[in-house]
Amino acid sequence: MEKKIILIARVSDIEQRKALPAQKQRLENYARQIGSTWKYYEFDESAYKDDRQKFATLIEDKVQSLKQPAIIVFDKIDRFTRDASQREVRIMSNLVEKGSIEIHFPSDNLFITQNSPATDLFRLGIGMLLAKYYSDASRDNVKRRFEQMLNDGIWVHRAPIGYKNVLKGGTPQKPIKDIEVDENKAHYIVKAFELRAMGKPYAVIAKELGAMGFRSNIANSKAPNKAFLERILNNKFYFGVMVHSGREYKHNYPPLISQALFRECQRVKEERKHEKTKYDSKDYRFKKIVKCGKCKRAVSPFQARNTVYLRCANNKCHNANTAESLILDGVTADVTYVDVPEEWIDQVIAELRNRHDNQQLYFTQNIEQTRNEYDKIKGKMRKIYHDLLDGRITQDMHDEIANELEARQQELNDRLKLLTSDNKSFQVTASYLLDLAQRSAELFRTSDEALQQKLLEYVLSNIELKDKKLSYILNDPFRTIVEAKKKSLSAHNSNIWCG
Repeated sequence: MEKKIILIARVSDIEQRKALPAQKQRLENYARQIGSTWKYYEFDESAYKDDRQKFATLIEDKVQSLKQPAIIVFDKIDRFTRDASQREVRIMSNLVEKGSIEIHFPSDNLFITQNSPATDLFRLGIGMLLAKYYSDASRDNVKRRFEQMLNDGIWVHRAPIGYKNVLKGGTPQKPIKDIEVDENKAHYIVKAFELRAMGKPYAVIAKELGAMGFRSNIANSKAPNKAFLERILNNKFYFGVMVHSGREYKHNYPPLISQALFRECQRVKEERKHEKTKYDSKDYRFKKIVKCGKCKRAVSPFQARNTVYLRCANNKCHNANTAESLILDGVTADVTYVDVPEEWIDQVIAELRNRHDNQQLYFTQNIEQTRNEYDKIKGKMRKIYHDLLDGRITQDMHDEIANELEARQQELNDRLKLLTSDNKSFQVTASYLLDLAQRSAELFRTSDEALQQKLLEYVLSNIELKDKKLSYILNDPFRTIVEAKKKSLSAHNSNIWCG
């Protein structure tokens, strides 16, 4: 019976891909010498990740179930395997021992059969060990090259959405690869971070961006989902840091957002992790702003029989459900109490302007202090770098300390931007707040529940519900206004307001 001939060509990296046609020709030339017909299989494992699985399936399903003797032909031993422990290698070795198949390596002039002498089996074993060594050495070279590229600020993988991979110069054989901002998608990424910093859930952001036309880089992709947005909003690449194998590196590409914005989104994530309210549920005055006074979990409003109640999100908490009507009057009274008599508005704002010089001194001193601390951190980073070069600390110790110092540097940078901006803006803010305070009662009475919730969030903090009682703190300057108003009820003195 004529033996069945199976030709298998394999490549495992980009450099070998061009050799596939020559490998195929050598295999077919050999097949003509030993038979008349053959079956050819080709696996480009450098381009298609599932080709390695397809090769394993070929051996496990088709070769193992052959009902007639067969000759399996590989060009060389390293095209057969680079790891003698692989399942497909064990299967074929067992088939050889049974006499079901032969394995031929024509370019190595090696033919393994049931009766092969020890010298041929030794050559096969040595060939597989050398192939394993070559594979390990190649992997080490790739790791070292990646490490050097990462240290130089070059990303070694596909660019995240908002950026794009481009080819710049070089030669057709070796073009220079780079990453640029994708102007068509970058503004969606920035918008996503801004919406998250406002406290919006991932699902809401995904829905809004999808309506604006945002899609992934995959052709014919659908609107982004919650999981897709979550991966984007937790990716440090967008403010200048790339993460590879758990280590962080600064990259050379233009950041899309500031680290301060990223940290704010992380704060929102931490704040929202215990909340279970649906994003598209009904608007309530106390939605998302009240915490349980017993277990500190979120308190969520719900409606039953035309009455709005507040309940703790923790099912095991014994904090009683509370009707909104029981606590609303007290909050409304305090909010409407936040007003400044109209006759004192101009005088208070004038007093703020008179005190502006003291504010300028404050800014100047803080700027100098911030810059001094920044310079000290630069000195510390130089020192730990020299400690690393001299072997006094390990690479991991250096990276841990450097990451902490860089995070502090970014905080100082953010503070400098704030301090060196237009310092007079605080007067505008004060004037705006005073105007808001003067109209707070009107605003609260005429607004819908969603706007009332925003106003309460702006005016109050540390809002907690415990045993059907609501406690909170009036934010400054509203607390100061209320205290001043209480004093002024007994003594009509403008100096109280100016204070």
